[in-house]
Amino acid sequence: MKKSSFVLGLCACFLLYALLRFPEAMLAASAESVQLWLTKVFPSLFPFIAACGLLLRIGAAERMGAALRPLMRPLFGLPGIAAFPFFLGIFSGYPMGAKITAMLYEKKLLTTEEAQHILAFSNNPGPLFLIGTVGVGFFGMPVFGYALLLCSFLGAVATGILWRFRRKGSRPMSHTYPAAASASSVTEALSASVADAVNTILLIGGYLILFGALSEAMEQINLFSFLSRLLFFLPLSAETLGGFCSGILEMTNGAYLLSLSPDGLRLRLALVSFLVSFGGLSILGQTLGVLADIPISKKDYVKGKVMNALFSSLFFYFFFPFFQQNVQKAVPVFSFFTETAFTLSFLWILPSLFFLGVLCHAVLLKRKE
Repeated sequence: MKKSSFVLGLCACFLLYALLRFPEAMLAASAESVQLWLTKVFPSLFPFIAACGLLLRIGAAERMGAALRPLMRPLFGLPGIAAFPFFLGIFSGYPMGAKITAMLYEKKLLTTEEAQHILAFSNNPGPLFLIGTVGVGFFGMPVFGYALLLCSFLGAVATGILWRFRRKGSRPMSHTYPAAASASSVTEALSASVADAVNTILLIGGYLILFGALSEAMEQINLFSFLSRLLFFLPLSAETLGGFCSGILEMTNGAYLLSLSPDGLRLRLALVSFLVSFGGLSILGQTLGVLADIPISKKDYVKGKVMNALFSSLFFYFFFPFFQQNVQKAVPVFSFFTETAFTLSFLWILPSLFFLGVLCHAVLLKRKE
């Protein structure tokens, strides 16, 4: 039996035991995951997946890729169309970067090697989660959400630049872009995009419920507390260690627990930056499910995410004095209109507006044709 099969079988047996041993807690955890999927994930992610699929099927993404080739090729050693999963992955969060990369690969617009490279830095947490949930909801300061978003973006860029050196001997490819779709094919593209979005959302929901139940099972047997005790030699509190261990499985719960731990704010937020950039095993399962039809190396994908997470946490740790200095000047806790929040949001929004401008130009160019 393969090692991976043994681990999966062990996890399945453990989950069955927990369902029989703690039925009320497990049912509550599963119901909470279902509610999260229906009220948060489905309404926000479904239209985004459908819209991205439609843009790909009508050829707008390819036009945009041609325009952004002078930026993406020197920086990352990738074709211009790689900007599509990178920026849209940041706009919408997990696992949109992976989903768009899979779409591009299925349309033969990317090689396997290029897809592997893009996945190393283009599947990232979204702004609504970082600013709203983590920044405001957990830490009570929107500026920290903007800071996490900025450091996640910088970490992804650094990972993408360094990852190109792993692609030894690769040669630039000249991608051809299909002609504009006819009126009849637009209807077909819309139907295919909606169907694909439904399938993807159902897959994400399944992983969300499964890992929500698994996380609750581990919580019921105090596994996270046990892991934190094993790491007693580290200069961290038990609450911080437990929160970080929990976040490796599911990042949202880990970030919440770290917001309550007694250690220094700089360290806790740097650890949160690592967790949200890595995504946790729950996001990893969702991503690999989306990428099931792409022959990528799972180990290389995990290495890329770890590299991304390390860069993001280091950026946050070193930039924290600037964030902290300006947070002290901030006014109301729930005000988004502080000077620092505006500055950080501007630093992230500027490249986003540039990307949207290029995308709109590509769509309008197709209309003229």
